Amino acid sequence: MAPRARRRRPLPAPLALLALLGRLQVTLQITPPCTSERYYEHLGQCCKKCEPGTYMSSKCTTTSESVCLPCGLDEYLDTWNEEDKCLLHKVCDPGKALRAVEPGNRTAPRRCACTAGYHWSEDCRCCTRNAECARGFGARRPVQLNKDTVCEPCPSGYFSDTVSATETCRPWTNCTILGGTEVRHGTDKLDVVCSPLPSANPSNEPQVYLPSLIILLLFMSVALVAAVIFGVYYRKKGKALTANLWHWVNEACGRLNGNKAV
Repeated sequence: MAPRARRRRPLPAPLALLALLGRLQVTLQITPPCTSERYYEHLGQCCKKCEPGTYMSSKCTTTSESVCLPCGLDEYLDTWNEEDKCLLHKVCDPGKALRAVEPGNRTAPRRCACTAGYHWSEDCRCCTRNAECARGFGARRPVQLNKDTVCEPCPSGYFSDTVSATETCRPWTNCTILGGTEVRHGTDKLDVVCSPLPSANPSNEPQVYLPSLIILLLFMSVALVAAVIFGVYYRKKGKALTANLWHWVNEACGRLNGNKAV
């Protein structure tokens, strides 16, 4: 009689779990660890991504690594990537009230902001002119860049008589310090009006013009003396010149008469 085949007894539950974990461990060891942000999985293997400032021209193969090329002059990529092209920098158009606050490069984007007097509005996704405060209101300080104007009513003792997006409320004029008296009380829109200030002492005016008058008189005196001396000198010199001329003429005529007699 042939011997009966023995039936394999099933493994206990703990041993079966250990066997399953062993197989799983072998599988995890074979699969490459692509958990890092600098790697990606391709063709069953882990390949290195392109560093910031470069893009992936071609992916890795079983025999070669990824091919990365640098971004252009007006392009950037700021992360480790497997992109097939770089991103374009924003254009900070001055015609749209934009200016560049960070120029950007191959590894960082260009950052734009609104020019002074404008702020960014999410409604139109554009720069909008700041609101202007009416008379009786002033702009809150400090005026924040790229933020709309915040207007506040002028408190007692202050006023604003202009419509502006930057001007603050100004204090009333102190008439007492200026030596006058208040003839009209100030409001939030108008300054205090003071009485006319006392005029300057008239006796001080001659003291202001006296030095100039003395200098003018001295100049005229010197000019007059110089004119007299000039006239006398050239008058005497003219008479001497005339006498010498007549002497020369008489001498020449005498010589001519002597030659005729001979």
